[in-house]
Amino acid sequence: MAAALAASPAYVIRPHLGPLPTTALEIVLLVALVAGYYAFWTELPWRNPYTWAALLLLTGASIDTLVTASTLTKALGIWKAYFVEPMLAGLLIAAMASRRDQARLLLAGLGLAGAISALLNIANTLRALATHSFDDVTPAVVIYNSANDVAMYLEPLAAVALAVAVFSEERWERLVAAALYGLFALAIALSFSRAGWLTLACLSIAVCFFHRRRLWVVGAAAGLAALALLASARVRSRVMVEFDPNSPRNTLALRRSLWETSLRMLEHRPLFGGGLNGFQSAIQPYKTGGYGENLIYPHNIVLNFWSETGLLGLAGFIWIVVQALRTVIQGLAAGPWPRAIAIGTLGTIVAILVHGLVDAPYFKNDLALAFWAILGIQVGSLLRR
Repeated sequence: MAAALAASPAYVIRPHLGPLPTTALEIVLLVALVAGYYAFWTELPWRNPYTWAALLLLTGASIDTLVTASTLTKALGIWKAYFVEPMLAGLLIAAMASRRDQARLLLAGLGLAGAISALLNIANTLRALATHSFDDVTPAVVIYNSANDVAMYLEPLAAVALAVAVFSEERWERLVAAALYGLFALAIALSFSRAGWLTLACLSIAVCFFHRRRLWVVGAAAGLAALALLASARVRSRVMVEFDPNSPRNTLALRRSLWETSLRMLEHRPLFGGGLNGFQSAIQPYKTGGYGENLIYPHNIVLNFWSETGLLGLAGFIWIVVQALRTVIQGLAAGPWPRAIAIGTLGTIVAILVHGLVDAPYFKNDLALAFWAILGIQVGSLLRR
């Protein structure tokens, strides 16, 4: 399972097994699931804080796959890769993570995946800056399709790494986690994703809020942000353009037309939305002159779940977030390790909600797997043997 988590970025490798499309990540993950369920069957925590919420989300996704999907084959692939397999992995990871040494190994798998992604994209950005070929509007990235994808994958990992770095009682764990957080934060900073910058700041504040010197930490972070804004013309340009409603580079104006179009579609199809893989075709009758993009998602976490999984799925996701926060409270009152994982989970939820204001930080193979893996590790930390 740790190897499967480390292979998260390999979802971009898409071979075929006979007539069936798959990904390199899925192949490794299926092996881990079969072996893991055989070995841990009697230890699986079927009744956990997320069981009923996850089933509600899965029900919504299943109905939207069969009832409203425009292309059934693609919808089934999304249903399997974004919901079934990550949820099965999360349940198995919860059983595995009840032992701290096994939880560390699983986190190491996520950390390795994040480190590979971060290093490749840092090197790519530094090369572009050195050769004066860097485009801060649409930066070239490695593995992913956009800079936002880089940030969205690294943000939850950064939250967990920072929590372990600050709150673990093991010195070597703190040092390794601090190094990973620094690497992830640098990659997010160099992604030039404005949503990534904001999300990194918010998740870092959320994690450090529980430290006794939180005011110093927040002050230092604010100072670094102000220094970056003052020292770099590129950073100033990326930030200030969002305050110019007439600029063609103002992404909030573009998003607003997308959200308005999405809401018009959802007003007419409130129960099931557009269906899995159905957003592009579902919004066609509701486009207006202000909408010029051709995106596969509404780029907002609430609209995304509503459109892709219907009202049932949206209710399931909201329930999962509520359960995560309730479980965080439970973890805060436990020992140092459950407390660190609980705070990292809180940072993960903050990251998803903040970046989810303008994007879809769940609807990709690696994002869904990392999300359920972190929730599984959180559950496991409270089942410690």
